[in-house]
Amino acid sequence: MKHFAVILCMTLCLQSMWAVAGPAEPRPVDRAMLGAMREYFHEEKSAAKMAIFGSALIGGAGAYLTSQSDLGRGAGYALIGVAPIALIVGGTVYARTNSQLRRLEDQLEAAPLDYRRDELARMAKVNQQFYYLRIAEYSLFGAGALTTAIGAAKGAGLTTGVGIGLMIDAALLLLFDHFAEVRAQTYTQRLTEFGAAARTIDVVQGLSFSYGY
Repeated sequence: MKHFAVILCMTLCLQSMWAVAGPAEPRPVDRAMLGAMREYFHEEKSAAKMAIFGSALIGGAGAYLTSQSDLGRGAGYALIGVAPIALIVGGTVYARTNSQLRRLEDQLEAAPLDYRRDELARMAKVNQQFYYLRIAEYSLFGAGALTTAIGAAKGAGLTTGVGIGLMIDAALLLLFDHFAEVRAQTYTQRLTEFGAAARTIDVVQGLSFSYGY
């Protein structure tokens, strides 16, 4: 009888504990990381719009210059050549940003450690691309400077104009990519700092319970 009373008491205690224990709290979202992510993609979208608008300006200026002197025609041809690049890059980034941001917001809420791992891997590739872009853009600037010097030495206005146009193209691309690289490095730094916070969130989520009183 005594054993039965002990078992009954333990059963009632366990039932009482389970009765007051509620469902696990939803996973908290790191607001600082969410804000940093939204800021990064907002700036990327703004830069994409600038690239699209800039491609129209560059293309228009290039078309106008092609109706001018040999020097102007050469520069105009070079400017027209870079306008489609700006349009394609800007349009691609602008079109994909909203869906990409929504997917990452969901991942940050559901699996912050996976979000951090995947985004760090992606941003490592993005940051590496800027290194190769700089090489290409400096090479383009050097080619423009050499073409300008050759054209000027030979008195060939068209060649000189092409060289000047290539130098302008390279300078614009270097400036645009410089700010893009700064944005990417800032976002990458925030992802790196988010590591400890994400691990804490997962631990808290695994141990969290809601109790009613």
